[in-house]
Amino acid sequence: MNQKVDINNKERKVIIWTMIISLICVIGVSYAFFTAGMTSETTTTVKADAGTMKINYSGGNSINLSGIYPRDEVWATKEITVTGNNTTEAGMHYKLTLVIDNNTFSTSDPLQYELVSTNVSNNGETIPAVSKTDITGTSIELGSGHFVKANNARHTYQLKIYYPNKSTSQNNNQGATFSAHVEISNLKVTEFASAILLNNTVAQPATVPGKEIVADNEAILASTEDDYGTSYYFRGAVKNNYVQFANKCWRIVRINGDGTIKLILHNNNTTNVANPCSSSNNSDTASYVGTSIYNYGVDNAYIGFMYGTTGSSDYESTHANINKSTIFTGLEAWYNSNLASFDKKIANTVWCNDKNNITDTTYDPMSISPTGLGYGTNNTYYAALKRLFGTNISDATGPSLKCNGELSRITSKVGLLTADEAAFAGYAVNQSNQNIYLYENATTGNWWTLTPGVFAIVGDDYVIYLCVISGGSYNATFATLDEYVRPSISLTSHVAISSGTGTSENPYVIQ
Repeated sequence: MNQKVDINNKERKVIIWTMIISLICVIGVSYAFFTAGMTSETTTTVKADAGTMKINYSGGNSINLSGIYPRDEVWATKEITVTGNNTTEAGMHYKLTLVIDNNTFSTSDPLQYELVSTNVSNNGETIPAVSKTDITGTSIELGSGHFVKANNARHTYQLKIYYPNKSTSQNNNQGATFSAHVEISNLKVTEFASAILLNNTVAQPATVPGKEIVADNEAILASTEDDYGTSYYFRGAVKNNYVQFANKCWRIVRINGDGTIKLILHNNNTTNVANPCSSSNNSDTASYVGTSIYNYGVDNAYIGFMYGTTGSSDYESTHANINKSTIFTGLEAWYNSNLASFDKKIANTVWCNDKNNITDTTYDPMSISPTGLGYGTNNTYYAALKRLFGTNISDATGPSLKCNGELSRITSKVGLLTADEAAFAGYAVNQSNQNIYLYENATTGNWWTLTPGVFAIVGDDYVIYLCVISGGSYNATFATLDEYVRPSISLTSHVAISSGTGTSENPYVIQ
């Protein structure tokens, strides 16, 4: 009888210990322990071509992690401050690299990092923030930033380390180790404007801009003056002015006199292809973002990209930059949906919406009996018509990149090409020309420019004419008709390229 009891007690003990061991294994799935560390120098100074940069790692020279187990919260945060001193106008670029010294975590269940960026001094551009990303390989480029004419300007970063919790077993990483450090290095990049000038020889046009269409064999980078200095513009059937930026393809129109680079949309990339500049992705309307009227209303005010008070009896009130046109409102909405996240690389540009009225009433190439007043419903010619049309094309004074009159200057991140810029690119009034870079991906329909031509009353109708491009030629249309919209932007003067030669198959890629 007692022997039977002893046997039963032994059986119970075996069962209990089996349950305890099983329970420990189950708990181990969620509470496996690991060790890891992240080390770095406390301070590093790097001498760049344009100045010096110092990186400081606050909170000591290492991150010591112990008792790591899977969880959603951050395990460690490394505070990094980059300080720049640069007395020149040249951009001072740097990159941060996470160098992996040791990592035995499984690639199927890796640690992750996150980068939070703050431009403390509002100078230059920080490395873009990085959401949770797997830590794999021997090094990870966290990204690049730059300073411009900096006096102890600071960029700060938080590098966060995670070991995320999963629904499956993570026991394979028990005992795994990890150590790493962050390095800063001078990033030798080619600023965009410099690359364009390096890859092209500035030449004189073989044809007269505005009066003659570009020659069949003409594909050059030429120069003229704008409000800020010398501007370099592409003309003709150019094949090396493609730019990949913001997941879209653009064409370089010109380097502005202030060093910013004006682009016009080439492929909106609605299908999200890898290289939207490739000719294999061309279509008749790829460069458009829809259609729009320019503005709606019967008044000289409505010739403006921005306009003043309708029904006014003076020019200044009529053309004051108070209200946004229909097309401007639509462009801004498109920009906010497509380019807002790239805002730091896009210049706040002055767009020339030339609203200067021609007061000489003897100038009447369209027989509208002008008053030259430029307000109300007075028939009025606007300055671009005389530059680009003349009385006939032979006496046109030619296009200009200078913008006269404060009411013609509108500051925005997005706009439209001017008719003058299209003339420098190779167009001319009433002369068909399809041998021009602007024609590719824009072979169907009219697309708006920023430039008004004339406000006129024709018969019983009120008509507003604006210059547009149609089939390779300038044209005129009613401002109340739907025409295609083709956005233009300017990149900042210090934006850099990471690769490319400007061809459709190897476009410039913005850093």
